[in-house]
This record gives sequence, C-alpha cells and structure tokens, in this order.
Amino acid sequence: MWELFIKGGPIMYTLLLCSLGAVYIIVQKYLFLNVQAVDSDTALDTIKSQLLNAGKEETLRDLRSKRKIILRVAGHAIKYSHLDREAIRDSIKEASINELQKLEQGMALLSGLITVTPILGLMGTVLGIMDIFNVVSGGHIGSPELLSKGIAEALVTTVAGLGIAIPAILFYQYLRSRIDAVLMGMEKFAYNITLFIQDNDSIKN
Repeated sequence: MWELFIKGGPIMYTLLLCSLGAVYIIVQKYLFLNVQAVDSDTALDTIKSQLLNAGKEETLRDLRSKRKIILRVAGHAIKYSHLDREAIRDSIKEASINELQKLEQGMALLSGLITVTPILGLMGTVLGIMDIFNVVSGGHIGSPELLSKGIAEALVTTVAGLGIAIPAILFYQYLRSRIDAVLMGMEKFAYNITLFIQDNDSIKN
C-alpha cells in the first residue's frame, strides 16, 4: 500500500489531506446528529406535562438550557405561543433557519472535498502522462522503469481520487437525509406544542 502511495507522486499527499478532512467532518457530523436525536413522542409528552405543572416561563427556562436543537426551537415556540397561528409558523421557521446553520456546519466543506478529490486524481493522471511523454521524448522509451513510474502515477491518483469521493458522497447523502429529517421534525414538534398551549387555557404563564 505504501509503495502505491509513493508511486502516485506528490498529488497523493494532497489527496491524503482531503481524505482526512472528509473523515473528520463525517465523524464529527455523525456524532453531532446522534446527540441531537430525540424521541419526539416522549419529549412532547414531557413538555406537555411540564407546561401543565410548572407553566410556560419555567418550561421555557428549562428548554433554553438544553443542547438539543429541537428543544430550543420548542422553547421559541412557547415564547411566541400568544400570537396567532400563522405568526407562530413564521416564528418557528425563523428559529429553525437560525438553528439550521449549526446543522449545516461542515457540510459545504465536505461537498467541496467530494468535488475536488476526483479533479486532483485527474491532475495526477495528467502529470503521470506528462512524465511518460518526457521519457519518450528523452529517448528513454526502452526504459521500462521510467515508463512504469509515469503509468503508475497516472493510474494510482485517479483510483485514489475516486476511492475518496465515492464513499464520501454516500456519507454526505446519509448525513443530508438526517439533517432534513431533523429540520422537518423540529418545525412539526414546535408547532404541536403551541397548539397544545393554545388549546389549554389552564396553562399558567
């Protein structure tokens, strides 16, 4: 494996950095989304019970201290539950957009790495072909060692670039689907809480 890496030439070091960056973002984002995971039914029942027993202000203070994005947006919904339902929807969407920045953090960079790694692989291919032409033009066409070096560099970098990009695309799509699910569930969850508050006059402020 190390011999193949060396044969790939200088581009392989850049590809290595890209692969390490992609792995870091994928792992970090995966762990972050796991922390954000919430059993919405259980959480909704807990918040409803807290609203009935402790009131809006106490529940709001508790939700603001939470790390989970969906609970913070729920707190935002409680804060503006006195508005009409259309205004509440707009308020929830605004809060969701603000939290979306945290969900999206790193995704643009991962997308960029996915785009650039195959291009770097192709660059390595071009450099390898240039080496081959240099060998031929230098009158060393009979030197199999010099020819094989250029061919190896051309092939290895292309394979490496695709080998990084393809798994990264799959992970990107997986993470994207989880982010979209969190966002959709967040707005629905928060709106259900406001409906509960508006339908229960016994809830104290």
